[in-house]
Amino acid sequence: MNKKIIFKILKYITSLVFAFGIIFFLFKNQDPVQLIKEIQKVDGKWVFFSMFFGGWAYVSRGLRWIILIDALGYSSTKLNSVSAVSIGYFTNMFIPRAGEVSRCTALNQVEKIPVDKLFGTILVERVLDFVFLILLMLLIFVLKFNDLFNFYSTLKAQQTPNGGSDKLLTLLAVFFIGGILFVLFKRFLKNSKFYEKILVFIEGLKEGFKSINNMKRKSAFWFHSFSIWIMYFLMTYVCFFSMQETSHLSASDGLFLLVLGGIGMVIPTPGGVGSYHAIMMIGLSVLGVGTVFLGEGGDPSNPALLFPTIVHIAQTLVAIIMGSIGLLILFLSKKRSNVTS
Repeated sequence: MNKKIIFKILKYITSLVFAFGIIFFLFKNQDPVQLIKEIQKVDGKWVFFSMFFGGWAYVSRGLRWIILIDALGYSSTKLNSVSAVSIGYFTNMFIPRAGEVSRCTALNQVEKIPVDKLFGTILVERVLDFVFLILLMLLIFVLKFNDLFNFYSTLKAQQTPNGGSDKLLTLLAVFFIGGILFVLFKRFLKNSKFYEKILVFIEGLKEGFKSINNMKRKSAFWFHSFSIWIMYFLMTYVCFFSMQETSHLSASDGLFLLVLGGIGMVIPTPGGVGSYHAIMMIGLSVLGVGTVFLGEGGDPSNPALLFPTIVHIAQTLVAIIMGSIGLLILFLSKKRSNVTS
């Protein structure tokens, strides 16, 4: 077994341990029966709307991808492109950061577009996503400066008789140690072609940006780019109305949690499990919803933990449904192409 395979296995195991360690830490004092009762109180129609907006983000990303592909001189059907995007999200639920590879490979199987060309467009998308996230962070800094200050104050002043401060430090330590382990594995188990891969990455990025210059439908490209992030915002915001404890939160609060949730999803855990819940819980506590931690003998219905659990379950269902449909569509599409060829 070579170093590359060992690195992938260790990275995946570390990611799983990291994710389930956070989940165990957050939910260890929860009463499962009470948790189910609290979930049953949630207004399902708003959760459905959240799922709809999440699914529409997949569609917008697939339609935008077609524009980038077309700029490179290739073509794909809308159905195949959206299906490949859905498969990518589905894959990320199990293997962090593997969605991009599965997405490109899936479309390559039915449209015969070179994987390296497709990956170049993915790199452009990632850069754009990063730019949007940074812009949202700046906007939040202006709109929610007091909440950001309170976020820091909450982390510093969290002191409870049941040891809330120690629990807080433990969670931060888990994040820190997990990040260090990830960097160390990447540093010492990388193969000898690591720097060649960096060069290939840069070249792919250049190729992808060329596709933006060659786009024929720039207005549609930017429309879908904004649509994706508007859908991300709405799929969080509408869930506010599903719970009485969060129904008073504003649109700016939704942006605040969108940014925090985006950071939580960037952390390399399968599907954002654990990292998303933890950072959203802290953010909600800053907004006055629930508490940062549930101590021994505390209220088992902490809305700061219940809310991200509901949102995450909803979007996990979207990934499963859209990914399963995408797999079926591409399977049938490939079968038809084999028959006609």
